[in-house]
This record gives sequence, C-alpha cells and structure tokens, in this order.
Amino acid sequence: MISRKPERINRIRSATTQGGTPRMKRLTRAAALLVPLVLVAAACGSDDNSSSTDSTEATTEGTEATTEGTEAMTEGTEAMTEGTEAAAGGDGVAAAQAIVDAASEPATEIGPTIPLDGVPEPKTVAWLECEQPACQTETVGFQEATAALGWDLIVIPASSGAQGPAIQQALDQGADFIAHSGSPLATAEEQIAAAQAAGVGYYSCFATDLPDPEVNNLYIQCSDAPSVYNAGALISNWVIADSGGTANVLLVNIPDFPVLVSEAEGAADAYAENCPDCTLETLDTTIDSLIAGEVPAAVASRLQANPDIDYVQFTFSDLPAGVADTLEEAGLLEDVTIVGVDFSAQIGLTEIVAGRHAAWTANPKVYAGWLMVDAMARQSLGMDNPEERDNAVLPTLSVRDAATAQSLHDLGNDGWPGPETMADQFKALWGV
Repeated sequence: MISRKPERINRIRSATTQGGTPRMKRLTRAAALLVPLVLVAAACGSDDNSSSTDSTEATTEGTEATTEGTEAMTEGTEAMTEGTEAAAGGDGVAAAQAIVDAASEPATEIGPTIPLDGVPEPKTVAWLECEQPACQTETVGFQEATAALGWDLIVIPASSGAQGPAIQQALDQGADFIAHSGSPLATAEEQIAAAQAAGVGYYSCFATDLPDPEVNNLYIQCSDAPSVYNAGALISNWVIADSGGTANVLLVNIPDFPVLVSEAEGAADAYAENCPDCTLETLDTTIDSLIAGEVPAAVASRLQANPDIDYVQFTFSDLPAGVADTLEEAGLLEDVTIVGVDFSAQIGLTEIVAGRHAAWTANPKVYAGWLMVDAMARQSLGMDNPEERDNAVLPTLSVRDAATAQSLHDLGNDGWPGPETMADQFKALWGV
C-alpha cells in the first residue's frame, strides 16, 4: 500500500520556470501503449496566487501535518489499497495496473445520505469566485443548488490567496453563508473571524484546512489534502502502467498552493513505491508565471535540457495552456506523453480529442458547489454534518480516449459535472 510518509524518491530534481539552460538535443522515444479508460475516485483543484517564501513554507508545513494526521477512509483509498494487495508479490507495474483496475466504475451516487430535518428557510449565499476558470465551473454548481432551495446567490470576484476583501464585501451585503475555493484560511484570518462573530459560516473546497467550526468557522473542506494525495498517486500509477515501469517524468506544479503540494507528494510516493526504474524531476512555477504565459517555454526548455523525459505530468487543469502548441513548434511533442490531474474541457479534453494529450482525471466542480450548499442547508437547520469527512473525497473520472473526451466535451465547458442524477438526489435529501 502507498504510504503517506514513505522515503523520498531519490531522483527528484526541482527548478523554477526561470531555471535551466536549453540544450538543443532530442531523442526519439517509442510511443507509449495506452491503457483502457478508467474511472477513479480522487480529486484536485486549482487556486491561489504567488505568495512569499515564508508564507509558502508555513502553509506547506501545515499541509504535511494535515496529510499525516488525517485518515480519510474513502473509496479512492480503498481502491488503491485493494489494487496493491491484489498485486502483492508482483512487480511495481503489476501493482500500478491493479490500482488503476480496482477503481474502474463511475460514481453514480452523491456522498451525503442523511435527509434534512426540514426545508430550509430562504437564505443568501455569497460565492467568492476566484480568477481561475475552474472556479467559474464551481459557480454553476452554486447557481443550480441555490436555485433548487429557492435561495439567493451573490457572486463576488475574489483573488486566490487574498480573499479577505471579498469576504468583507459579502458581510457588507448581508450574506448568511460565504464560500470560496482553494485559498487557505490563513490568508483571510481577520475577515473569517469577523464572519464568525457575525454568525456567518465559511465553506471551502480544494484547500487543506480541516473543518472545526467552533475554532476556525470552517464547516466543510472537500477535495482536501488526503484526497488530492490519492489523485496524484493514481495518475502516477497510470503512467507507471502505461510506460511499463520505465517513465522519465517531468512534474509541473505550483507549490504555492498547499493542496498541490499534497498532490505532488502523492505522485512522488507512487513512483517511489511502484517504479524503481522511473525518474521524476519537478518544474515548479508560480501563478504569476501561469498568467503571464511563461509555462510553455519553461516546459520546452526543460525537455531540451533533458531529452530523456518522456512524460509531462501537470497537477491541475490550467497549467498546460499552450504547452502542446509550443512543444509541437519545437519538434518536441511527439517524444512526450502529456497527462495530468483535473482536466479542463477547454484544454485537457480538447487535446485528448486532438491526440496531443494522453490521460487526465477530472474534478466534478459542479458537484463541489452542490456539496458546499448541502453543508450550508444542514447548518441553517442546526444539523450536524457527520459525513463531511467521508465526503471530502470527490468522485472523479479519468479519460484517455478521444471518443470519451469528445462526449464529455459535448456536455459544455463544465466538463464532467458529477454523478448523472446528482441534482435529483440532493433535492430528495432536501425535501424540495
């Protein structure tokens, strides 16, 4: 079984987008054999802007503590455990393949199972929408869920890692509940304390703070550190199986996001566990570099500097924007297999259809919006939410074939929203 605290893989190297000197040399590599479409249970999200080194280190330490101290007994974890046990005594490739095969069915049921005690009275929700496209997808979930309850929704633009002003605006506009995605509580402590004093709860996904309403005013944290740890491990096991245990991987990440630090740990641990002949190096970038469009050139530079790299693995949906075009222009695309966690319909799915990306997992961000509103509905009635930790791991979908990618793309820019009948299931629990 993949440990949460194994020894570090001894071949990891890291650099920022400014690092590395291009060396114009490429080696042609054998095309990787692709495994079948698999459906998996894990998640990830994208958020946060660049912060200082000190604050990043502090939040990283908090993430590690959370990863060590939190045991999420989820379907995703169980699937990976079953896969590893099934392959006990075999080699790492067999173990990786078993992990992937063990999580082969799509989720059809929502996480919550406890009906509400009654129909909630009308309330006002403030959703603090971050600057990333992924947050816009979550907005759809908030729109649908609040409409189902007959609640009012205020959408307020918010900066990742600097959500304090938006929280204050929500309080000024009389919100009963406030939700935001991806940013740690530490970046808005004063405003969250003010919300708590006003009796206004805070709701989050895709970050690492653990809910403790009486202490930190946080009522839900879906797709948290253990969840994305599993997602990083699962896509890495896909690479291990796909490559036959010989992958040379470049992991592209924004470590300013604590939740992505956890994902990168899961990825590294999977390679250490199941692929002794794999190599892994990291390319750490920033949200500012992503916005400035600097990631494609940084990836191309690293591939030119190390022509042995044959897999490029991205930690979230927006990171590979423009990468395939740049690699194709440089004559590098045919020599690498591109994969990642949390596809976007505009990038990951489109590129799979075009044959330039190989495999992506998905976060059902629309479902995340419904889940946060569900927690609000329970709080509005004074109910506990004993299933919150179990539901922290979101159902997810992994796809690598063009037909499936096209069918998901045809659903619209939201990609895979979650279980097909989730709206009806939530409404049944809510009595509406």
